Amino acid sequence: MRMRAALPLALLPAAGLLAGTNTASAAGYPGYQCFKTADRAVYCSDVKVKNHATGAAWIASCPADVVARISGKPYVAASRPSSAHSC
Repeated sequence: MRMRAALPLALLPAAGLLAGTNTASAAGYPGYQCFKTADRAVYCSDVKVKNHATGAAWIASCPADVVARISGKPYVAASRPSSAHSC
């Protein structure tokens, strides 16, 4: 039995594989590490991160009350939204 190598259509936007998405590369790095909170505020790093470990370290450096309100998975963006907050 052969496994399909393609991503399901629902995962393409999250993977940044659709035209016009705001991700850095197919792997996501380097890019701005971002996350959204339960109140829909967007937080992004001030500089591009080079890998997952650096992005995770940046998130860990945010205040505990902000980290506790993270809603959904953190993501990597090619450009930093002008309305994004810093930790």
